[in-house]
Amino acid sequence: MHHKDCFYQKVDIEKEGVEEETKPKILCAYHNWYHAVSCAHVSFLFLTLGGADAFLYPVEIFCMIMGALIHDLDHPGTNNDFEVKRITDLAKLYENDAVLERHSISMGLGLCRNNPDLDWLKSFDEKDREYVKHFISEIILGTDPARHGGVVKEALAFVEKGPQDYQSKSTSEASSKPDTKTSSSSSPMTYFNQNDPQHRLFIGRLTLHCADIFNPVNSSFEVASDWAIRVTTEFTRQANKEKQLQLPITTFMDGLDSEYKIAKLQIGFFNFMVKPLFNTVGILFANLKMLEVWGENNCVEYQAVIDAYDMSHNVCDDANGKEQPTNSVYSEKREGGTAPF
Repeated sequence: MHHKDCFYQKVDIEKEGVEEETKPKILCAYHNWYHAVSCAHVSFLFLTLGGADAFLYPVEIFCMIMGALIHDLDHPGTNNDFEVKRITDLAKLYENDAVLERHSISMGLGLCRNNPDLDWLKSFDEKDREYVKHFISEIILGTDPARHGGVVKEALAFVEKGPQDYQSKSTSEASSKPDTKTSSSSSPMTYFNQNDPQHRLFIGRLTLHCADIFNPVNSSFEVASDWAIRVTTEFTRQANKEKQLQLPITTFMDGLDSEYKIAKLQIGFFNFMVKPLFNTVGILFANLKMLEVWGENNCVEYQAVIDAYDMSHNVCDDANGKEQPTNSVYSEKREGGTAPF
């Protein structure tokens, strides 16, 4: 059995007196096997409850689940920008483009080449094998945050075009008989055409990207906030490393030491990135409309945290410049760098 997981990488710090963690391996708080399984689970949700499977071939359904499992393989717990700023070997290798996504693709497919016991690609013939590698690579590249805007734009294009009678069009185009007709009233109107490989590939990219940033729309606030703690733990570690290495500090990752600050960050992230994406998803896949609602419900919970803090600490009018105390619930969960399940 393969036990590959994601661990924080030691950073070579030349500045005298600065030491990295002494433990050789520390499991990433967020980008780990649990995140991979979570993404596979959400992909399954899109395929089944969402109905995305109706537009995909069986091999593509396999690709979506497998792609979810390997999309962050060997993740170092920092982001692409950190790799680029440090001018790492990976950044050079992939020319600063989707550095960690391309690394995970290489690692995931490399397992098949390097270990016969893990070579799931051998189940496909040569033609299908190349298609599987291409499909998985493309949907993983779609998880690069730099490509978020492109995914949303493409999704909106499907919405603007509106549902089409693709089944009748396909039947008409395939028929050589002029008197062969298919009643449009009996054919479903859909946003996607199963016979169009670009439509199928986009469904894969959209699904995995949604799965990757799904945490704010989880139906359980307890689960959503737990993942928020995990990802902000990684953010804090990266910001600290940037300070130690005298690199430009990623502003939104710095100072996330209280429930108040994490709540504000989560609301901002939901409104800026998550809500526009899942609002569109709810149109393309009507059975998934509730995801945006769940996200809004979680924001209500986060806002309650902010309001309670403002009331008890009078943040808005505080001119004393006092440091905001770390909330006990969050500090307990952040103990040791991970939150308990």
